[in-house]
Amino acid sequence: MPASRRTPLLIIFLTVFIDLLGFGIVLPLLPRYAKHFDADGWTLGALMASFSAMQFLFAPLWGRVSDRVGRRPILILGLAGSAFFYTLFGYCTSVGSTGSLLGLGVLPWLFINRIGAGIAGATIPTAQAYIADVTGPKERARGMALIGAAFGIGFTFGPLLGAAFVPGDLSDFGSKSGSAVAQALQVTPGQSTQIAKVVDAYSLERKALGRSTTRAQRDELEHSRDSQIAELLSSEQRVTLHRLEAPSAAPGYVAGVLSALALLSAIFLLPESLQPGSRAEARHWLDITSLRAAISTPAVGLILLTMFLTTFAFAQFESTLSLLTEFLGLADRDNYLVFAYIGFILSLIQGLLVRRLVPKLGERFMSIAGTLLMTAGLALIGVTAGADSTVMLYAVLPLCVIGFSSLNPSLQSLLSRHTAATQQGGVLGLGQSMSALARILGPVSGLKLNEIDIAWPYWAAAGIMAFGILLTLGLRGPADEGGQPAG
Repeated sequence: MPASRRTPLLIIFLTVFIDLLGFGIVLPLLPRYAKHFDADGWTLGALMASFSAMQFLFAPLWGRVSDRVGRRPILILGLAGSAFFYTLFGYCTSVGSTGSLLGLGVLPWLFINRIGAGIAGATIPTAQAYIADVTGPKERARGMALIGAAFGIGFTFGPLLGAAFVPGDLSDFGSKSGSAVAQALQVTPGQSTQIAKVVDAYSLERKALGRSTTRAQRDELEHSRDSQIAELLSSEQRVTLHRLEAPSAAPGYVAGVLSALALLSAIFLLPESLQPGSRAEARHWLDITSLRAAISTPAVGLILLTMFLTTFAFAQFESTLSLLTEFLGLADRDNYLVFAYIGFILSLIQGLLVRRLVPKLGERFMSIAGTLLMTAGLALIGVTAGADSTVMLYAVLPLCVIGFSSLNPSLQSLLSRHTAATQQGGVLGLGQSMSALARILGPVSGLKLNEIDIAWPYWAAAGIMAFGILLTLGLRGPADEGGQPAG
């Protein structure tokens, strides 16, 4: 690939990486933040879904607008929005659980921030369209895998940085984080012994109940454990513990600064990729007629359906994984290390392996292989829940992640290659919307199944992926393998 193409691709990679790094810092901490600001389960679910809901609505809009005005202005606008809303997120969390801003409490401002960040972050299909502008059909999947690698690296280092802002918990007593909090509270030897007994009794009772424990039963056990620990502390120690457990404002500020750096790199280094002759000539910002015509093509419709189902299955896995690691006895910080492990595998596979294999084996083969690996991986994670083994979890996670890493860029490449040059942003935006919708509905399904049995979300996801194998078998490349469909 000539240097004239490599340089913009590198900047897109860095832009997506830094933006996703900020996202990866904030996202794992949201449940702790919401709990501190007295959000119940439904409110937390709505808070987490609000980001994906905005991506569902705005991804095709930004993509279509970029088809008209160019990719660069939309990417710059999105990064500016991310920098603003992440910084505002940091400020809002700094005012405390009883604070307010412009007459609103912190919780409403958390919703405003997640909605704004979701709108600003809905420009990923614009970055994908940029890749499509500067790569040929044979290079398309390699370019899409580059964005996947940026995602993976961002999600590797994001949770690692976020974990630095997670205080220890006395429920993790005996671990490094629990010992640090015990030292800060000046726990006496007698208290230390009693807390250890409470934690050990909780662990034994949870294991005795087994994997079929309902979510309500697990929450009740955890609440009982925390109440018993609190009773062992003095009033001054409880006040100190509450202060130590308060979420830090630093992640929001760090994410805001990183997004601002990405914004500056885009302003000064990113050229426009869309040529004047390739700009959409529609009179409206969102040309529903042309988009409807594009998705009415059987090949495009099948790709979008496959994207939805496979992302739905993966979202069930993502949204319940932290509950599985909690069930397996991992502390909060260790849980973030699991997510960093997933991000590392994702970036490694997409950045090195997929980019080299797709040109040789083709998108269809990689899609089929990806669904097979995901199906096996999800089923084995369900087995892991029954085996109650952390070692086994680390061993089988790569199957699921490698499968998704192979499948996702291959589907994006096929979607792009079946789309006319003037509709790249709009149709890729629809693909992103399908993924966003799956990330809204997948967690709802996964969390409901988790309430019944810890392993059910993974068995259900494996069943969905088994159907996905049939869909990928029906995928075909564009009729003209040497170029885009006529537009």
